[in-house]
Order: sequence, then structure tokens, then C-alpha cells
Amino acid sequence: MQIKKHHWPYYTAVLCCILLGSFLITLMFKCSIGVPVLNYHQVNSEENDMLSVPVEEFEAQMAYLEESGYTTITPDQLRDFLTDGTPLPEKPVLITFDDGYKDNYTNAFPILKKHHMTATIFLVTDYIGRFEQWMDWPDVQEMSEYGIVMGSHTLSHEELAGMSSEEAHRQLADSKSVVEWRTLKWVEYIAYPCGAFTEDTLKEATAAGYKGGFTVNYDYVYPGDSPFSLSRIPVFGGHTHQLTRFKLRLMLAPLVGAMERTKVSLEKDGYTTLAKLIITP
Repeated sequence: MQIKKHHWPYYTAVLCCILLGSFLITLMFKCSIGVPVLNYHQVNSEENDMLSVPVEEFEAQMAYLEESGYTTITPDQLRDFLTDGTPLPEKPVLITFDDGYKDNYTNAFPILKKHHMTATIFLVTDYIGRFEQWMDWPDVQEMSEYGIVMGSHTLSHEELAGMSSEEAHRQLADSKSVVEWRTLKWVEYIAYPCGAFTEDTLKEATAAGYKGGFTVNYDYVYPGDSPFSLSRIPVFGGHTHQLTRFKLRLMLAPLVGAMERTKVSLEKDGYTTLAKLIITP
């Protein structure tokens, strides 16, 4: 059957509706089976940069999560879900912070308590108690006693990928021991500096006694994912309309994650020109 030219707009509109509907259904499905892991760094209103979320915006984001019915979980709960199928609460979310900045204690901690939330902080242990911008160990201990999970971000925040096995083991094992000694709690999760890791990194992390590791890949965590390569949604600062942007990044993470995996796959197979057409944030 030949389609007449004056019917083209109609059929085009129908096709667009079908594609949009398919996209929304897929997105809703992936959101329903995946677990968002949020990745913060600093929470303060003084530094207007990508890694610093203003205090008022962090407050609005936590209020939004609470009002929307999200329940914060721990890395152990996420790992048990992945390895044993242990059920999670409805609308789970894992909140993480990297580095161990002082404002995690002074600004973020009171807001988390106000909204009855927990979180996980990955510490660069050589910096704790040594620099003004970083937490002191009493801060870490108080938060740990409250229920904030403390993890490792290595000794000195150097990329583990490409390190010798000896140095990687030292970074992983010694930072773990320091936090355990200070908090009197097991440290079983690592956030790889810059998200970089190799197969050798994973072997060293396992040998050091870790049960899981977090990257900076922008996506949800899904059933079947490895506990040692867990994706996170970066939450950036330094922008206007941050709450709207936060909601969009939370909702669209499965789409962006799929786009990034497709791009990597195309590049790996040699389709570099085609890969460049896929623009991801």
C-alpha cells in the first residue's frame, strides 16, 4: 500500500508516539528493578563548583526523597540484594559521599538526621584530621556511632588502576585498617578513586577483605551486577534549578547508563564515528 504524502505527518506522529511510549515503559521498568546510588562530595554554600552542592539544595533534595517515599539503605543491604536476593524496602536509595570533607559532618549530617536518613562516607584516610577542609576523627566516630557507614577511598586518593600490586594492596589494606581502628567497626566497601579499576584491582580488593566496590558510572544498580563494580549517580553543584536537575538525573539515570554502555561497546568494536554521535552527560 502506497502512503500518500499528505498522510505522512499523521504516520510520523503515530510512530513518534509509539517510540515515546516504548521509551517511557522501558524507563519505568528499569527504574522499578534498579537501585539508585547517589554520589556526593561537598555540601556547602561557599564554593560554587561541580563538587559542592549548596546546603539549601541538599536540604531540598533530602526532603524530596523523604516526601517521595524513598528509604535509605546500607551497602550491606545492597550487596545482600545482589548476591542472595534479599528484599529491599520500597523505593530504596543509597546515599554516598566521597573523600570525607568537614562539611559532610557540619552541614550534611544534621540534614540526614532531620530526615531520618543514613549514608555511607568513603574516607581518604591520610587527609582525615590533617587538613582544615577534612573531617577530624572524632567527627568520623560520632557519625559512625549514629549509623553512618564508613568506607575507604584509599590512603591518598591515587588511582588504583595501573598501580603495582604491592602499592594497590597497601592503599586498600592500610586505609581499611585505619578506619576500622578508629571506628571499631569492619570496613568492607571501597570507592575507587576516580572510579578507575582493573581486574588486578578487584583481586587486591578481595584479598584485602572488601565485599564490594563503587565506581562513578552513571546508572542504577541492577540485579546481576557485580558487587565490586557498583554504579552511582553523580550529584553536581554549581548550577541553577538544582532540584529539578536532581530529579531528572535520578529519573533518567537508566537511560544515560544504557547510552554510555552502547557508546563503550561501539568504541570497543571499532565504530568510533558512530560512538561519537552518542552524547552523554
